[in-house]
Amino acid sequence: MPLILKNRRDAFAFRFDRQSGIRSEQLQDQLQRERAQHRYNLSVKEEELALVLRELAEVRLELARIEAFASAPSPSASLH
Repeated sequence: MPLILKNRRDAFAFRFDRQSGIRSEQLQDQLQRERAQHRYNLSVKEEELALVLRELAEVRLELARIEAFASAPSPSASLH
């Protein structure tokens, strides 16, 4: 059964509501895409942070080894 609109105002309201509904769906789709992109970007940054923290821990360990070696007594001094 075809839709019968009584006057111009009804026709305008129908078109406006329909266009608003379509626009709302488009905005919802865009929001979902942006949220997915944000989750991906966040996961990449978390990976990068984990790598940097690992490198920092390795550098601190190496520095501690160097400091321990530098502060250790000389083996030749204990032989005499």
